Amino acid sequence: MLGVAEIVDGLLRYTDPDLSLESCGVRTQRTATSLELSRDRIGDAVYYRLGYGRLEWGVDLEGFVTGSALPAIDPGALLLLVEGYAAAPDAVPIPGVQRLSVGTTVRLDAAGVTVTRRPAPLPANGPGLVDAVGAALRKLGPQYSIAYSGGVSSAFLAACALSAGHRPQLIHADFGPLFARKALSEIRGLEIQRIRTDLSELLDRHRFTGPRFLPPLLDTEVPRLLADRLAEANHHVALVSGGLLEDVVSARLPEVSVGTRGWRLLACEPFHIAGTLGGLAEARVLLGKGVVYVPNASQDAQPVAATPPPSPTGGSRVPGLTDEGKQALESAHRAAMAVWKEHLDALDPVLGRVVAGIEQRGHPGIAMPALDPGVIAAAGALPVSKIANIRQGSFRNHRPLYGALAALGVKDLRQASPAFRLRLGAIQHLHREREKIVRQLSRECALADLGLVRPQPLINILRDGTTLAANALPLLRLVWVDQWLRDHR
Repeated sequence: MLGVAEIVDGLLRYTDPDLSLESCGVRTQRTATSLELSRDRIGDAVYYRLGYGRLEWGVDLEGFVTGSALPAIDPGALLLLVEGYAAAPDAVPIPGVQRLSVGTTVRLDAAGVTVTRRPAPLPANGPGLVDAVGAALRKLGPQYSIAYSGGVSSAFLAACALSAGHRPQLIHADFGPLFARKALSEIRGLEIQRIRTDLSELLDRHRFTGPRFLPPLLDTEVPRLLADRLAEANHHVALVSGGLLEDVVSARLPEVSVGTRGWRLLACEPFHIAGTLGGLAEARVLLGKGVVYVPNASQDAQPVAATPPPSPTGGSRVPGLTDEGKQALESAHRAAMAVWKEHLDALDPVLGRVVAGIEQRGHPGIAMPALDPGVIAAAGALPVSKIANIRQGSFRNHRPLYGALAALGVKDLRQASPAFRLRLGAIQHLHREREKIVRQLSRECALADLGLVRPQPLINILRDGTTLAANALPLLRLVWVDQWLRDHR
């Protein structure tokens, strides 16, 4: 059911659905002559549509569709999903409908309807980071478990739980030895329950057949499916994720002081990946491009900066695109990046990193202390010097997280990011299913029917193991989107 508001003879008339927008992170302000919807924090999606002196809003996107036909999605938007780029923060595939994004206010009054962006206010500085996370955990009650990957964020979450006097069980999704490059670090005083999980099963496109309003994106669907699997194995005890904690407590290399003479800048490891640079001027050019390298860590584990997610990487990585497909992707990508830049420029940097991160990786459907306003405020109060520095020629980020873990004696944490696990799982799944996928693409390819891709290069990649690994993630996204298109013709 949609809420509908209109201005009639200068007065507000409205019908309101039976829902609380406050629970979605949206404030509603009404007077006799105006209505205002403002989103200050991340929450469940709220959509709106503007008309002449009229505003409609709701949490169910399907409520905006008349008839039974699904709306046609722009080809460029489909290819953004395949490429792995986030759509614009307010983008919705229904003409005239938009999503209410963080920092956006929609106002209806006698002058008409206006949409403005303004900085979303953060709470006043409260406790330190560990205490703020502990306070967010206390809101869950005495019984909860932590989704534990063995990485920095989940280990820090466990440390905060211990600091708060809790003893939650750590639930670990064991994908097998192929995914375990390091032994799982133990947290003294907490028990680890390992749940054997087949990641390839979660990546199966047939899981999403049948009516679905929007095409599924594996980058956001798989974390949700995995959280459901862990919660089910844990008898549905409340599960908590440390996701985005590294994003919240991070800084970029350009933000770190390099010293009065810049000697630390020249000594810093990022500038020696391809050999020693000739001088400080060359180093500063590279610094301006945002190049950051963390020794002994996966490049996938880099923090999300307050820039449009994810950062452009140059040419298209989608295999088999036609010229028409390349043009559609480039146009959609440029438009989305422009909206993202404007959107994030209006947000506090910490909140911007959280917003960008949730768009990239989705919400797993379980509690995430990184989204708690108190945690965001505590992270925002940290000076850059406390978050990151350059030491012994290396850029060291997320220092408050590592500091809390060092106090517990926790070392040798896993560095693999969710993107690494997804890529490895995509390789494994496509190798297992490639003959079936080849037969399907040989018979029918909906993206090819739209003139966006050529099936034969995709088939060649699937048959050639040497190129499959480099293209696995965009190729599997393409298979998912193509399956959705065939189901909804």
